[in-house]
Amino acid sequence: MKSNSIQFHTINLASFFSQLAIAMINLTLVYHLRYHYNLPSALIGLAAAMGPTSYLIACLVKGKLSSNLRPRHAIMLSLAGMSGSILLLLSVHHLAITFSCLFLYGMWMSFLWPHVEEWFSRGKEGEELSKAVNGFNVSWSLGVALSSYLAGLLIEQSTILAFLVSIGFFIAVFIGIWTVSTLVPAIRMVPSETTHIETSGLTDRSTPLRFYAWIGIVVLYSGMSIILTIFPLYAHEELLLRESRVGLLLLIRGVTSCISFYLLGRFSFWHFRKSLIFLVQALFALLCFSALRFSSLIFYGIFFFLFGVLFSFAYTQSIFHGSSGAIRRSTRMIIHEVLLTIGTILGSVGGGWFYQKFGFANVLLAVGIFGAVAVGGELLFSIYIQRRFRYNGA
Repeated sequence: MKSNSIQFHTINLASFFSQLAIAMINLTLVYHLRYHYNLPSALIGLAAAMGPTSYLIACLVKGKLSSNLRPRHAIMLSLAGMSGSILLLLSVHHLAITFSCLFLYGMWMSFLWPHVEEWFSRGKEGEELSKAVNGFNVSWSLGVALSSYLAGLLIEQSTILAFLVSIGFFIAVFIGIWTVSTLVPAIRMVPSETTHIETSGLTDRSTPLRFYAWIGIVVLYSGMSIILTIFPLYAHEELLLRESRVGLLLLIRGVTSCISFYLLGRFSFWHFRKSLIFLVQALFALLCFSALRFSSLIFYGIFFFLFGVLFSFAYTQSIFHGSSGAIRRSTRMIIHEVLLTIGTILGSVGGGWFYQKFGFANVLLAVGIFGAVAVGGELLFSIYIQRRFRYNGA
């Protein structure tokens, strides 16, 4: 149907521009706090964790409010709230208010991604679900890829300019969703998830592989947070790289993730493959260990390229296996978002403290050990479960 196609492109364009703005704000914040407040690395990491922390809390306490909102209403509310929070941050030069604004910013964001993910996955399974996940992943990852270089260029002029451009993208998405909803009745009438479930005879067919994939998203997002929050400080202070060069490295990761997301959406070999879930996590740990002695731009470029591939696998595995067969998908998407947020907080706060105390190499060592321990524990648990089933079957 034509309305389905319009909805598909509307969701993906909204995801692209929203993530473009969010990623620009995340990178700009690191430099803004250093330039305007001269904060140490540990405090910058703590500030970067304020948004994810309030995002996590809001996702956990919203309850049925999330399911009772129409997707477009929740998304528009989020965009307006995030824009206001960043504008307030720019208006008042006070550290306590800055932290408060970041807390509000994360809270408003909790109305964005769970609703976007529930909306595009609603009623879809198998190849259809994979196609929807692919469209979403390519869209937001392309936004992240472009954000790094664009933010780097804007930050060299002014962090305030970078923030204002980001807010402009939020406003553009708000206007776009309002316009499409006005012109297309089918999108305007998309019901809340609660109403959708009540009018559909659905049965739960979830896969237990989601639990392994969810552990993977915590591990990989801890690495992502370090790359986006701690590495720019390390590159600026020790590698002496300009902001645009850092943005270029992050662009490599972003473009690689985007291409990987697209390819994963074209193939189904990874569907319901437990061994691949474990392999991705093991390779991530190995990548962190191998990067301990990196010092040149070329080697970091290779690191960011490989990380982009592994990250796209982990993210897709989590969102696909988490939503596949589920009835209340907003709950599954909240779990997905909560876990990646936990990874983000671990990376920004723990990484900031480790970097300030022990240096960047030890940050990589710590996250590598974290990944190795996680996948090792999963393997042992998987073997235990298989033997128990075999024993019970016998």
